[in-house]
Amino acid sequence: MGGSTQPPVAAPREPAAATITSKLTIRWPIRALILVALLVPIFATAVRIRLFAVINYGRIIHEFDPWFNYRAAEYMVEHGYEEFQAWYDDKVWYPLGRHVGSTTYPGLQLTAYAIHTALHWAQFPVSVKDVCVFIPAAFGGVTSMFVGGLAHEATGSLAAAVAAAGLMAVLPAHLMRSVAGGFDNESIAIAALCCCFYLWARALRTPSSWPAALACGVAYAYMVSAWGGYILVVNVIGIHAAALMLLGRFSTKLWRAYSLWYLLGTPAKVRVAVLVAPQLATRGS
Repeated sequence: MGGSTQPPVAAPREPAAATITSKLTIRWPIRALILVALLVPIFATAVRIRLFAVINYGRIIHEFDPWFNYRAAEYMVEHGYEEFQAWYDDKVWYPLGRHVGSTTYPGLQLTAYAIHTALHWAQFPVSVKDVCVFIPAAFGGVTSMFVGGLAHEATGSLAAAVAAAGLMAVLPAHLMRSVAGGFDNESIAIAALCCCFYLWARALRTPSSWPAALACGVAYAYMVSAWGGYILVVNVIGIHAAALMLLGRFSTKLWRAYSLWYLLGTPAKVRVAVLVAPQLATRGS
């Protein structure tokens, strides 16, 4: 007689938790709407909390460096960038005076100049002072968004991105350097720094995403023009690239991304007079 037949093996059942999770999965268009609904209030909160001084005391520039930066921005708007680079200010550093072009990171003044020009071109007249007052608060909101983007690149989680953006919006350490009226280099430089790190991570997401390093190089050039803390970007990106190589994770995308970032950022960096002037002075002596 034939052998006994084996009963059919039942297909493994999907765990109940996985079934519930799959049913609760939100489609991308709905997730995008939810993400926007969460990030817009975070951005608004980041800006609103930095406007506290303006709301209570008016549109004023406060602290010492912001006053010089505002005066320099006003000079650039009135005379142009070339005149700004050649400007010798005899009203500061008495009795010697100061050559502004070779002793100032011009990114802050260029930002105010560009925004002021764009607003006037759009038939929205606004004073240079008001532009300088509101730039730190606006860039505070922008910084929160970049931190959220960086968190998403690091974790792949939209929830982590929203949480990171929310925390950055109210982080005291950043608040103190980005309040409205505090027209200082850090108010825009921290946004540029976070933008660099986000775009660097974005360039390494997939084998075909390395062209994002081009935007990272532009953000780095802007960071260099704004603040001496640009050296942090150079070190962190360099250390990260070296660590990936040492861990055996070298890839074509890493090589392309780093090369593109470096080849674009370095020539832009040496165009900043405040960085080049000390070297020229040393050679001349």
